[in-house]
Amino acid sequence: MRFSLLYEIALPIELEEGGKTESDSFWEAVEQIRYAEEMGFDGVWLVEHHFLEDLSRSSASEVFLSAIAQHTSRIRIGLGVCLMPPPYNHPFKVAEKVASLDIVSRGRVEWGCGRSTTAEELDGFGIDTAHARQMMVEAMRVVPEMWRQREFPGHKGEYMDLPPRVVVPKPIQKPHPPMWMACGSPTSYRLAGEMGIGCLSFTISTPKELNESLDHYREGLKNAEPAGDFVNSNIAGFTTLYVGDDDAEAREWGGSNSVAHHARVGKYYGNVQERKGYNERSMSVEDRQHIAHEDYQAAIDEARMCVGGVETVERIVRQYADIGIDELIGVAQFNHVTHEQTMNTIRLMGEHIIPKFRDSEAAMATDEAG
Repeated sequence: MRFSLLYEIALPIELEEGGKTESDSFWEAVEQIRYAEEMGFDGVWLVEHHFLEDLSRSSASEVFLSAIAQHTSRIRIGLGVCLMPPPYNHPFKVAEKVASLDIVSRGRVEWGCGRSTTAEELDGFGIDTAHARQMMVEAMRVVPEMWRQREFPGHKGEYMDLPPRVVVPKPIQKPHPPMWMACGSPTSYRLAGEMGIGCLSFTISTPKELNESLDHYREGLKNAEPAGDFVNSNIAGFTTLYVGDDDAEAREWGGSNSVAHHARVGKYYGNVQERKGYNERSMSVEDRQHIAHEDYQAAIDEARMCVGGVETVERIVRQYADIGIDELIGVAQFNHVTHEQTMNTIRLMGEHIIPKFRDSEAAMATDEAG
């Protein structure tokens, strides 16, 4: 299993009013990510959010990740995700910025795609929710075409009419960086599989419930028609992550902050679930609404969040490993968790958790070879 961190560059309003600045949050994240690389983490993902003041200050993800590329040398650098409906990001711009980031990171980019789930963002960019998914899919299929040859031949589709152009630069990774898609409903899991791209599961469900969702993805993969030039069948699972030296204290602080974090997410959804195109059951929305009102001790016991002392967290991580998660993505900088506490989470993961899963993988490889 690989281990990564996901950043939203959180700065709750009350902390800002108390004197913490956006600059503080950005540069603390840089320090945390540099340390995460030292401690054996495999990657970092950054969201693209707009207008979500109380949740995320990450609206120009490629800018921040370009800086991260200069402060690290090994970890993978993930756009988690790039919002693909053209009102957010024109496909020409997506091709240009993903390739540019791949160059400045010397070929470390993971390209995640999504459409957004908040009314705040969708309405802010004037996106018709009934067509957001179709716009995303069309853009996802056309961008790799811009990298395949020197001159893009043009595209005339349902939602975009693009002229022939030479789109530069091209990515270092050939034929292009791995593609992923955010998944939070049964049809999105299946769609990601059918498009032959990695599954970024952003639900906060139990491992058992998550495995049921992943069945849709695996079924879609059976007859995949890749959006890009190859199939990426990797599965990434997402959770809040807090590891402490004392289990009881870690569960109390990390659990209560996890609940508060998901409550902040929930207030931006608006009535999106009632709209055409979003009125299918969304686990990502429902799970956050559920956990915002749930006893966090029960949520930890159910492995809905990865929180506790080292032994508790290892037990939770093993449940994710047992259902076939290839990459565990943890949000370790959230709500009122301090910079020092996030650094401690990274340290404890690097010293006690990550090596155990590396060792088990090495042992399996040795057994297979023997």
